[in-house]
Formats: sequence, structure tokens, C-alpha cells
Amino acid sequence: MTNFWRARILAHLLPRIAAGLLALFAGSAWSYSCNMSAGGTGVLLDTYGANQDSNGTVTLNCTRSSAEATTLTYRIKADNGLNYSTQRRARLGTSGNYMGYWLQRGTTVGGSAACANATNWLEPATGNTNVITGTLNFGTSLSASAVWGYCVRLPSVNIISYIFATAGIYTDTVYIYAQYPGVDGGALTPEVPLNYTIGVKEQCVFNSFPTSINFNYTSFSPTAQTDTEPFNLRCSDSLPWTVAVSPTTGTALGLNYTMSIAPASGTGTGANQAITLTGNMPAGQTGTCALGSCAAKIVHTVTITY
Repeated sequence: MTNFWRARILAHLLPRIAAGLLALFAGSAWSYSCNMSAGGTGVLLDTYGANQDSNGTVTLNCTRSSAEATTLTYRIKADNGLNYSTQRRARLGTSGNYMGYWLQRGTTVGGSAACANATNWLEPATGNTNVITGTLNFGTSLSASAVWGYCVRLPSVNIISYIFATAGIYTDTVYIYAQYPGVDGGALTPEVPLNYTIGVKEQCVFNSFPTSINFNYTSFSPTAQTDTEPFNLRCSDSLPWTVAVSPTTGTALGLNYTMSIAPASGTGTGANQAITLTGNMPAGQTGTCALGSCAAKIVHTVTITY
């Protein structure tokens, strides 16, 4: 009798255990899977006085099983980058030269983001502040995606100093990832890099221009006449430069004179550098003016080489 009841108990338990295992295995197959991709962007910094903007996109791709819901919320976050110090910064190689920039997210799905209409893009530990949020609609499909635009801005307030920074390629990498569903504790996609590049050209400019050298000379003057004209150069940091005037001699109304520049060479600092143009007319010249006073004008050219 005992053996008979044992057989009946086992016969009832085994189907229930098997059914429980089947339900467990089937439940583990019901899931979403998501990943991110990101396109980089950059700018050639060759002008100043205005914001320098560039744009790119990031894409979220997700799949689902047929048993899952047809909608999925998400958040897309951006970390601080590799060179953060009170702001995101791009770096020139391994040097101590940096350029601060803003990374901003689009406000609507679709792949476009004008910096004027964008907002900050960060990675808060919780909540939706300063992150991209949205909902994927799969419909009857087992896959869905969303494309979002972003904008990177070099603000005009900094560009006038950046443009004369050490020339070269400045870079930063910001890592992008998604959280799905878009709630605290949601699953995270692997991080993907968003690369930002700033190209800075070597350059020198006249930050103020030389205007004129004036001589008020009297025939047979017992002393030489000298006049000076200051002006400023501004050149990329660490960039060697030379400056010259041509021609270096001239004759006006039969009066000979010379032109010179000092300093004639230097290395850029990114800031204004003072230069002086000097004209000298030696003493004791007669000249050709037969009137009470005469005037003449000679053109000279000042050139920066770098």
C-alpha cells in the first residue's frame, strides 16, 4: 500500500515541476535588446567674433521579442568627456592646451539640432534632467530606432583667445549610452564614443595697423628727423614670425630717408605683441622744393611672414 501511494505522489508532482520549468525558460526569453551608435563632428577654427557650431547625430537601435510590449521608453545620456574641468574641453595631444566647448542635445527626435534651440546634455545619476528622453514605437515590427541630433558650440566669448592658441588638432571623446526603459534602474547599453575635433590654423594678423610716417623737414636741416608709428601683431601661441617693411629706403622731394621695424622677429604668444615702424631722414639735405612748402607721399608695405 505504501508503494502505491508513493507512485501516485510522484506522478502528480513531476508534471507540475516540468510545467514550472517551461514557464521559467519561456519568461527569460521575453526581453528587449538595445545599442547606440554615434557620429562625430568638428570645426576648423579660422575666424572669430561669432559662435562656431557643428552638428552630429546619435542613433538608438532596439529589438524585442514578439511577447514584449510594442512601446519602450528610453533615456540617452552623455558623460563629461576625457578632459572635463568645470566644462567639457578639447585637448591638443598630450599638452596642457585646452579649449572649452558646449555639448547640447536636440529637443525633438529626428536628427537635427540647432545650437540656438538645443539644451545641455549630461548624465545625471537619476531622473530626466539634461538627458534625451523618448519612446520607441515598434508597431508590429520586432525592431525600432530613434535618431537624435546634437550640437557642439565653441562660444564666441572664448573664440578670440582660442583662435590664437597653439595651432594643431584639439580633440575630446564623450561617451554616449542609453537607459531602457527610461526609468531609474533601467538596463544600460554599452557606451559608444562621440568624437569632437577642433582644428586651429597657424596665423598672424595685424591687430592694429601702421598708418603713416610724417617728416616736417627744412632744407639743410642740421639735425635728422625721426618719426615712429606703433602697431600690434597677434600670432598663434608658439608660432615664429618675422615682419618687414618694403622698400626700406625712399626719396621724397629729393630728400632721402630710411624705414625700419623693431622687433623684426619673434614668437607668437596668442596675445598682442607691440611693433614699432621708424622713419629716419638724415640731416643736411637740400631737397627739390622751390616753394615755401611742398608735400609728397610714398607708399611702403609692411608684411608678416610665419
